[in-house]
Amino acid sequence: MHRLLHLFGNDRFSSALILLLVAIAATGSGVLGRVDNLLYDLGLRLQVRPPPADVVIVAIDEDSLSKLGRWPWSRRLHATLVDRLHADGARVIGLDLVFAEPDTADQPADALLAEAVGRAGNVVLPVLLENNRVNGQVLETLPLPQLVEQAAGLGRVHIELDLDGIGRSLFLWEGVGAPVWPHFAQAVLAAAGPLPSGLSRAAPKIAEESPFALVRQGQRRFAFLGPPGHVRTLSYAQVLTGDFAPDTFRDRIVLVGATAAGMGDLLPTPVSGQHQPMPGVEIHANALDAMRSGRLVREVPLAWVLAIAALLALVPLAWLPRTNPLGGLLATAAWFVAVMAVSALLPGLLHVWVPSAGGLLAILLAYPVWSWRRLESAGRFLDHELQRLRQQLGSEEGVPLHALPHDPFEARIRQVRAASYRLRQLQEDRRETLAFLSHDIRAPIAAALMRLDDLPGGARLHEPLARALALAEKFLRAARAEALDATRFEELDLVALTHQAVDDAWTAARARVVRLVRHLPDEPVWVQGEFGLLHRALLNLVLNAVQHAPQETEVEVALEIAGEWATLTVTDHGPGIAADVQARLFQRFSRGSGAAGGSGLGLYFVRTVAEKHGGSTGVMSEPGAPTRFILRLPLPSDVGAKAAQ
Repeated sequence: MHRLLHLFGNDRFSSALILLLVAIAATGSGVLGRVDNLLYDLGLRLQVRPPPADVVIVAIDEDSLSKLGRWPWSRRLHATLVDRLHADGARVIGLDLVFAEPDTADQPADALLAEAVGRAGNVVLPVLLENNRVNGQVLETLPLPQLVEQAAGLGRVHIELDLDGIGRSLFLWEGVGAPVWPHFAQAVLAAAGPLPSGLSRAAPKIAEESPFALVRQGQRRFAFLGPPGHVRTLSYAQVLTGDFAPDTFRDRIVLVGATAAGMGDLLPTPVSGQHQPMPGVEIHANALDAMRSGRLVREVPLAWVLAIAALLALVPLAWLPRTNPLGGLLATAAWFVAVMAVSALLPGLLHVWVPSAGGLLAILLAYPVWSWRRLESAGRFLDHELQRLRQQLGSEEGVPLHALPHDPFEARIRQVRAASYRLRQLQEDRRETLAFLSHDIRAPIAAALMRLDDLPGGARLHEPLARALALAEKFLRAARAEALDATRFEELDLVALTHQAVDDAWTAARARVVRLVRHLPDEPVWVQGEFGLLHRALLNLVLNAVQHAPQETEVEVALEIAGEWATLTVTDHGPGIAADVQARLFQRFSRGSGAAGGSGLGLYFVRTVAEKHGGSTGVMSEPGAPTRFILRLPLPSDVGAKAAQ
């Protein structure tokens, strides 16, 4: 239970869990289906393709209605049209016109049309699936029997409308009781020649037939070529009168249908919307081209869609913990735009549709959710630290606790102000204490040391007083290093500084019969730093090595440049240092194994100075082996670039 609570308290885990739930819930429920459809429509509108050269629409448009009279026309006109198209060499003629009832005004016209259809031998006629009343049984409406006998094929004219009333998909096979009727576009393709891969001339078999139910199989979205009017179109009246160039229809697929607004055969599409519906005959032309060019869009199974949405939602957590707020916001916005663009363009490019609105919603919420979780964590941490500060400062220094407002954020601000004010007071007290140590303690001790030689028995007091003065000096140096201000840095030659530190250690090395060996560059190495503290840090390292080096051995001081760093090493050939001692060498008041009588502030001072200068310290040693102390300092960017060259 404790581990579970710890996981929920983890910002990354809790954010990931929230985003996963949002992505999966929104995707699985389909509540954002309209957003997915808008992305699908946007992608198709951005990917307009040139119309096929071998597909021509013969349109029953407003001009034809004005010239040939009110609809319906005599079927003699349709017979004449079929003859003209056949004579001009049309490969297939798709008549998207319903001939379900006899022409009572001109009964011989039905026979004439049937004869024309038979002569052509390549005419495809439509089948209607319609309800005889609201919520009633679905009925199949076929053309007249004599037309069915002469037709090269029958196909169902139907486009599936989504909840928003826009047609984006079709069923390859449909029928009452069994899916026996191919789509009209598929029937036209079958009459034109071999079907493309993925399409079949034979109706699919179903396990159980339902005699009165509408059975559908093979639903596919398809990519439209362009907006209404994109496919080449000729007027019905123009073709009927022969007003077209020879071979206009030679070896072409001809679709005949209504485009006039008054005919009622108009449907909203992704590339037209509700304001400019597309004629049904042009929709069939788009479906036909999609079928034969392999641009029928397949929908990814729901399990994969959920997995993809979850992955899209989690991706922002790869950079949000590692970037600053503005960078995280920009990266998340860029990821949102990229996912939206890929999702919109995917159907037209790869003919695959992955609903991504759930993942996009999670991406949209990723930055607010992560910021909320981080603010919660920061608030908890701040409350804890403020409580600790209030307890320490309040109990030890009597900090007054003001009445806090009801707003938690304002309350934290007031507490931070109070703690900051008290810390400034403590800093002033610290400076006063240092001044006191510098003058009121060091000065009397130094004066006493100067007078010891004149006092009887003073030699016995000389050593403890000298030790006390040295301890005060080391404490002051460590305190000054801790309070170092980077704005006081100046440009220093690290080579010259190292030479001076080695020279200052020469007397101590001579007393211990230790040779100081230098391996320093001839050219200056410039760093930014504070002269006094850096010099003392280098001197501490050299003196420490001299103190632990056996007599008549060497202490090596080397300086190397690597990339953007200057690395100073001080090596002695002493007894070495155990690993457990190395771990605490640079801590305050810590002494090495051979540092009896030391203050434990020398190496702590070196580490503090290095860190205040943006560098680091280290040690490499083991018992019985040489000991190497390392001080690394950053070089200015221009110096580092020159060294790299």
